[in-house]
Amino acid sequence: MNPKLNSTVSVVKINDHILEFFLTNIRQQVRIKVEDDLILEIVTALDGKRTVSQLAADYDISEEELTGLLDFLRNKGILDNVEPKEDFICYDQFRRVIHFLAEYSHSHEHLLEMWNRIRNSTVLIVGLGAVGTWTACNLAESGVGRLILMDADTVDISNLHRQFGYRECDIGRKKADVLEERIHDYSDFTNVIKEYSFLDSSSLHIFDEMSINLIINCADKPTVDDTSLWIGEYAMQRGIPHIVGGGYNLHLSLIGQTVIPGKCACLKCFQKTLEEENAIDPTRVRKLSVKNRKVGSFGPMCSMIASMVGMEAIKVLSGDIQPSNINRRGEFDIYSMDIKYKNYGRRDDCEWCGKSGKYYRT
Repeated sequence: MNPKLNSTVSVVKINDHILEFFLTNIRQQVRIKVEDDLILEIVTALDGKRTVSQLAADYDISEEELTGLLDFLRNKGILDNVEPKEDFICYDQFRRVIHFLAEYSHSHEHLLEMWNRIRNSTVLIVGLGAVGTWTACNLAESGVGRLILMDADTVDISNLHRQFGYRECDIGRKKADVLEERIHDYSDFTNVIKEYSFLDSSSLHIFDEMSINLIINCADKPTVDDTSLWIGEYAMQRGIPHIVGGGYNLHLSLIGQTVIPGKCACLKCFQKTLEEENAIDPTRVRKLSVKNRKVGSFGPMCSMIASMVGMEAIKVLSGDIQPSNINRRGEFDIYSMDIKYKNYGRRDDCEWCGKSGKYYRT
């Protein structure tokens, strides 16, 4: 493929000795030192119509020197790694996703590998409520090849204000059935598998024979802590990346952590640290009993958290883009629009991933 400048990259001459490349999609700058305008002239001439040999001859430099420059630019995502676009499955439908991934790639082959991982991946989404439905939508729109939708619940009128895809005419129907229809309304390329089960401590074993690339926990019954630990232990046993999909309470929304087994803190690490941080003197605590407690929820907040989950998921599935929420989780304050993150490190004394833990991986 003839070298071509990425269409999302702007080239700016800062001064006589500094040339800047601005990668629009990921809002990053790459600066290089230059002696004159030769590199600027070469870069702006990279239109994909001339070979390396022709460019070297036109600008009177050696092919070796030019190849070194082009390799540097390609590794930084400055050159167009998409062409030939015919190599990509479903390019016309997902071209914007592919071009976004391109700025994280260092060659056409590398970009193709990332896209094929996403297209061939299987993601299990547990819980099809406010976060789960929007997450499923985001992943289908981003090209994920297979979604396993796990939920035994039916659509209720109380779901409609915050959950994606459900309508009044769907009340009483299985959530998984309705969501499958909505996904296929705009993406026939996503294969949907439905599991009509509620999560408990042993229900995930029905997936033992399946190859799953990522599990996303969007289930909150009996509690998010319980469901996260059930999913976390199942995933740690099998080395499956997993994400806590988030939740909401008191106008705060939890931005859950991403766990890559053996690479970062696991759910048990988080639990142990949180228990230590929240330790209190029980003799000074009075229990508040509130019957029929109803926690308020807000549709835009749910969909925003699901969008963050979707972005993390695509990073994980690509295999080469570093997830942002390993070793940390955050809280989004709907009133101030602030996000506060707190870091949690991997613990040597963790029963799961510590050096003596039962799921320790290096």
